[in-house]
Amino acid sequence: MIDTKLTPGSANNAATKTASQIAEQVVGEMTWISETQGYCRCPGHAQHTNQSGRRDCVVYLDRVPTVHCLHASCASTVERKNRELREAIRAGHVSGAPEPSARELKRLMDARQRCERIRTRASKSQPVVLKHWTWRYDEIVASSPTTIPEARIDQTRLLLGAFKPSDVVWIGDRSDSGQPDCSVCFKPVEEWLRHDEFNSQLICPVAFKPGCHSRSNDNVVARRFLVVESDTLSKDEVGAVFRWLREVVGAELVAVIDTAGKSLHAWFVWPGEDQLDDMKLVLPALGCDPKLFTASQPVRLAGGLRDGKVQNLVFFNQGGVR
Repeated sequence: MIDTKLTPGSANNAATKTASQIAEQVVGEMTWISETQGYCRCPGHAQHTNQSGRRDCVVYLDRVPTVHCLHASCASTVERKNRELREAIRAGHVSGAPEPSARELKRLMDARQRCERIRTRASKSQPVVLKHWTWRYDEIVASSPTTIPEARIDQTRLLLGAFKPSDVVWIGDRSDSGQPDCSVCFKPVEEWLRHDEFNSQLICPVAFKPGCHSRSNDNVVARRFLVVESDTLSKDEVGAVFRWLREVVGAELVAVIDTAGKSLHAWFVWPGEDQLDDMKLVLPALGCDPKLFTASQPVRLAGGLRDGKVQNLVFFNQGGVR
């Protein structure tokens, strides 16, 4: 991975930069889903003959920095941007892994091409998934294996029960992190379950280190759930993606939360690494938000209040983390 800092002697080292910072200078604002992969606006978006999507263009920074877009009409512009990106990183003397051998480079490029084939197929398959795996909002509610309690506190407790009792879970609002007094937002589940009231809107679907006060990726000790949501699909449409993940991919659906806004959050048991790699490619191409692959990303708490409206738990499947 070439995410390390520029060497001290580099010409443009007035401020120490990383490969990701250089990439943002070259291609613009990025949405990172890992240290070496993220989405950007295609540099050739004006040439697209079909409608541009927010996640059509991906940037890879491992070994051979590459910009890749799902559209073919922008190929010449993207290739020029690739040369610019590689030259900028090379000029920055970003250190990291040694130059790959020809054999290793072929393996890397073959793997990358496989990723792009998966992403392209997923993008083209979105209409099929939405049509053939329909799961409307009312159907999601009606099919919950567990009767959902009306009381907000009971909905929160039900969701917390999907974690391990000893898991240290963060519950709070966005600003409740980074200061010593924020440690009160990090408690074992068994302690949270003794609360009679929750006034916060957000939770992280992970387990943190005991005694921490910062909601950072470095403090995460276990990924418990993958939360899937879309800011472009309607509640009826995104249900099709949830059903497809459950019935075709085999992901274990634990909960669905109505965020009291425009979206639904589906909680799946954290998948294996092989399955996760493909999900990182497929889900954004289907219209889902890649930010939720970030370990410490907060999501809506079942039973919480959002502008006076309840974030309702609408589907719950007993089980959770084993």
